[in-house]
Amino acid sequence: MSQNDPIFDTSFHRGLLHPRHWGAWLGVGLLHLLGYVPARLRDRLGDVLAPLLVRFSKKQCYIARTNLEICFPQLTPEAREALLHKCMRVGIKTFASFGELSVRSPEYLEQRTLVTGWEHVEAAKEAGKSVIFVVPHTWAIDFCGRIIANRKPFPMSTMMKSAKSEVFDRYINMERGRGGGHVYERSAGLKPIIKHLRAGGGFYYLPDQDHGREASIFVPFFGMDKATLPALPRLCKLTGAVPLMMLAIYNEDRLRYELVIEPLPDPYPSGDMTHDTLVMNQSVESLLTRYPEQYMWFLKIFHTRPDTDEGFYEHEIRKIRRRS
Repeated sequence: MSQNDPIFDTSFHRGLLHPRHWGAWLGVGLLHLLGYVPARLRDRLGDVLAPLLVRFSKKQCYIARTNLEICFPQLTPEAREALLHKCMRVGIKTFASFGELSVRSPEYLEQRTLVTGWEHVEAAKEAGKSVIFVVPHTWAIDFCGRIIANRKPFPMSTMMKSAKSEVFDRYINMERGRGGGHVYERSAGLKPIIKHLRAGGGFYYLPDQDHGREASIFVPFFGMDKATLPALPRLCKLTGAVPLMMLAIYNEDRLRYELVIEPLPDPYPSGDMTHDTLVMNQSVESLLTRYPEQYMWFLKIFHTRPDTDEGFYEHEIRKIRRRS
C-alpha cells in the first residue's frame, strides 16, 4: 500500500520465493487441490479433525468456552461443549473449501449457495443507494463475499488487517479482490471507504472486531459491555448508504453455503450514535442466536474492558501457557 493508493498490493515479488515461505505455498497448493474434492468427501476431514483440535487447542478453546458461557448462559455446560465441537467442525470444513474460490467457476459457486433476502439489495440499487453489508465473523465470510462480487450489484470494497504469513495474506486478498473488489488496508482509515460509498459502491463492514478503548464505545453485546466501533451510523450519515445485515453460513447437512440478508430496524441511523451502535450489536446477536455454530467464537470479542487495561482473557491464558 502506498500513501496515494491505499488498496492492498497483491503483486508478486521475488521475496515470496524465500524458503521461509515454502510451507505457506504448500498450504495454498493444498487448498487448491481440496477445491476440486467433492464436498461430502472433503467434509469428512472436519469430522475427524474437530475433536483433536478441541482437545489440543487449549488457548483458543478457553477463549471460545468463555465467550459461549457469556453469550449463552441458558445452555448447560454439555450443550455449550457440543456447540463448541460443532463450531470447530464448521470452521474446518469451511477453511478446507476455501480453494473453491480459486479453482471453481462463478456458476459452480452460485449453485452451491442459497441466498435469502437479496430483494433488499435490489431495492437499494433501484433507489440509487450504496449498501453497507454488516457482516459478523462467521467461518464462511469470504465465500459469501465472493457471491456478492459475482452478482455485481455494485463495485465492492472491504478493509483488512495483515495476516502473519505474507503468502497467505496475498492469496486471501487476491481472492477477496476478484471481480473488481477493492481491499483496503485498515491503516488507511475511512476516507477511501467514504469515497467509494459516495460513488455508489458497496462496503463489506465487520462490526464485531475489538479496536481498543480509544476508537470504541462500550455498548452491550449478549448482555456484556463490549468495545464497539461506532463507525456504521457515521458512514450511513455521511454517505446515505443503506445498512443491511448479512450472515454467511455453511450448512453441514445440505453441503451448501447460505447467505442471509436482513435490513436493520428503520430508521437507521437515528441520530443517536450510542443507540445506533447498540441496535447494530442487537442485530448481530439476533443472527448469531439463530446460527451460533457459524461464528468464530475463538476471537477475543470482549478483550477490552471499561474498568481495566488488562485484556479480559489474558490472566487465564497465561496460566494455560505455564502449564503447557
